[in-house]
Amino acid sequence: MTNPDAWGGGRCARPAFRWAPVAVAAVLLAGCGGGDDDGTTPPPSVGAFTIGGTVAGLGSGKTLTLQNNAGDDLSVNANGSFVFVTRLDSGVAYAVTVKTQPAGQRCAVAQGSGKATANVTDVQVRCENLPAATFSVGGSVAGLVGGTVVLQNNGGDDLAVASNGGFTFATPLAGGAAYAVSVRTQPAGQACTVRNGAGTVSAANVGSVEVNCGTVVALPEGDWKQEFCSQVRPGQWGRSLWRITRQSDTRVTAQIGAAIYGDANCSGAGTVAGPLSDVGTVVFDRNGSTPTLTAFWGLWTQPSGLTSRAVWARTGSRLCILGDQTPSAFPTAASVESYTNTIIPNKICYTQN
Repeated sequence: MTNPDAWGGGRCARPAFRWAPVAVAAVLLAGCGGGDDDGTTPPPSVGAFTIGGTVAGLGSGKTLTLQNNAGDDLSVNANGSFVFVTRLDSGVAYAVTVKTQPAGQRCAVAQGSGKATANVTDVQVRCENLPAATFSVGGSVAGLVGGTVVLQNNGGDDLAVASNGGFTFATPLAGGAAYAVSVRTQPAGQACTVRNGAGTVSAANVGSVEVNCGTVVALPEGDWKQEFCSQVRPGQWGRSLWRITRQSDTRVTAQIGAAIYGDANCSGAGTVAGPLSDVGTVVFDRNGSTPTLTAFWGLWTQPSGLTSRAVWARTGSRLCILGDQTPSAFPTAASVESYTNTIIPNKICYTQN
């Protein structure tokens, strides 16, 4: 007798045969509820869609590293399109971010997140140059007494300093830029000099400029006789003489002649020989000092109208008169001091007696 439940009866039964034709098997599966009874979408295919977009503004030779979902690192070294290696399933979220910024630039991501329902090609990465790094220029002032010194950097950016201690110019400079600190206006009754005032800004603030102020040494006046003593005729020896008349704090007139002595050491006061010759006027336009020397730079105008630059240096009891040029052969008081130290042993500087 045949089992009445084998082909009906409201429930599925295992077929009585081991192998069934494909068509029959399909009917059996359908009859047993093997399909989607709720009408939902079949599960997605694995790795269906790519994630990418375009990069713009990336500097030449620079590299940007992108990530998707905090992984799948992608290095980009040129503008244009990019695509991550890893594909995403349909409906899976993506989030594109910048992992490593290019040197000197900042890149931002637009349209960088969503869900993958097709190949993503509209992620936008835009890069911009950062402002150049800048650094301050400054240092310290010492020896200032009651006045104000006005400093400059590169011929501008005036900075008035009224007390000893640190100073910083208002305008920072980019790395690699040159700086040159100078004194624009001296404090009343003092002369300030700059040390370590010029150089090139590296990747750090400059704080090594030194401004040292000291009491101004007055311009020389009176008779100044060269230390070198030579025989001028039998029984007489002489020294060259400058007679200096100070007309103001910045202007002198001068005459030259000789002082005659009766001994080979040119000892004593000596006697001024004959009328003196006018050598013109020197107008000084700046001065500077070291701890042991004060230098005055000026324009020497001779009676003939010929003009030239000159430097007068006072060091101890000596006055050294130096020819100069434009630009100066002795730009700083320290350079004047270095040169005068070499000529003082030759007795060509002047003293008063």
